[in-house]
Amino acid sequence: MKYYYNKILVPYDSSKRSDNALSEATKIAEMSRISSRHNGNIKIILLHVIQEIPTPPSLFGTGHFNLVSSKTGDKISLREHMKELYQEMKADATKTLNDKIAGYHTNMKQEGQLKMRAIVSIGYTADKIIEFANEEQIDMIIMGTTGLTGVSKIKALGSVARKVSERANCPVMLVH
Repeated sequence: MKYYYNKILVPYDSSKRSDNALSEATKIAEMSRISSRHNGNIKIILLHVIQEIPTPPSLFGTGHFNLVSSKTGDKISLREHMKELYQEMKADATKTLNDKIAGYHTNMKQEGQLKMRAIVSIGYTADKIIEFANEEQIDMIIMGTTGLTGVSKIKALGSVARKVSERANCPVMLVH
């Protein structure tokens, strides 16, 4: 039986719950580092998924809709505008994740001991988390959840955390 995890995935959305998940991931990674013979190979991957906005194809016609590029100032189509928005969101999310990683290393003074990297993806959150975990052969997913109770919990049956926990091929830890 394996008592350590080489790759831990933390879906991260800058919420308190995802901070809690990252905190748990660092503890588990440290325990894995101590118990494994591969001291330098433990990785935590922060994954931020930018939710793709479903847009009917009919809106992507050739018309410009009076949209203006924030980069060039030229009139652009809705498709081009959406592409610019996603690029800006991706750049912002990447900076946030890299700042979080740098802050962790500074606060914990463990830069060489735990390897962390940031990934930003665009799509449907649960699907992207599962897809990434499978492609990267993730050993464990640690993610925050809202901790709803009662009727609110019943309404949240389609939540990202639930979908990931049901469909993942690796252990999933849900953190409040």
